[in-house]
Amino acid sequence: MRYLRALSKFLLPSLIGLTLIIAGQSLPARADGVITDLTSDKVPIEWNFTGANIFLFGAIEGEIRPDNKPDVIVVVKGPEKPLIARKKERIAGVWVNTNPKKVTKVPLYYSVASSRPLRDIAPASLLDGLGIGFEALVGQLTTRFNVDDTKAAERYAEAVVRLMEHDGLYKTGTAGVKIVGDRLFQVNISLEANVPSGAFTADVFLFRGGKLIGRRATELTILKSGFERLVFEFAFDYPFFYGVIAVILALIAGFAATALFRKD
Repeated sequence: MRYLRALSKFLLPSLIGLTLIIAGQSLPARADGVITDLTSDKVPIEWNFTGANIFLFGAIEGEIRPDNKPDVIVVVKGPEKPLIARKKERIAGVWVNTNPKKVTKVPLYYSVASSRPLRDIAPASLLDGLGIGFEALVGQLTTRFNVDDTKAAERYAEAVVRLMEHDGLYKTGTAGVKIVGDRLFQVNISLEANVPSGAFTADVFLFRGGKLIGRRATELTILKSGFERLVFEFAFDYPFFYGVIAVILALIAGFAATALFRKD
């Protein structure tokens, strides 16, 4: 069984690639677009989860000209939730968090991979309008902060992006998309151990000559499984009883530790 699993992991990308080649060649040459698929559209998170790698494969439809080859950008975005950002200030010689500001929606995961540097693929105005890149993300978050001062909101947004990038939840890479031949491409979606659970979207953009000529979105779900999922659902469905049980377990652990280390 172990050898069969290893063999399936080796053969699956090749089979998907072959399927995409056949599908791409069977479409009319006039159609500009892209077709995609994932090696797995569901990632279970268990107690021993240390991260995962998912490959997204695609095929480019339409005419391929040697003098004007297309470019591919892949944006993977995770679930959006409200967050509170705080500013660190030094008061009486101590660093403390002050001025909490709420941002209505923040993607808990955001990664960008492209076949070339973004600015070489399309103008900044087009990328910003499509929400591609950290600069575009900062602009979006700036409008979501409950702050009257635009400059202050922008600083908060930049801090959020910087901290999420430090935690490995925001990523960008200019060589992330590998184009094989004229039509096939692939990208490795690397998920860290701290990746949030929820619904994700892998957005594939196809450009040629600085213009968007195709786009396709693929859904990806990351979900807790096993005992972790039961605890997670119980905590959110019955928060009061979850809190009571947590207090009781803490008291039991405290009494047990006291009895264990008590000196007669």
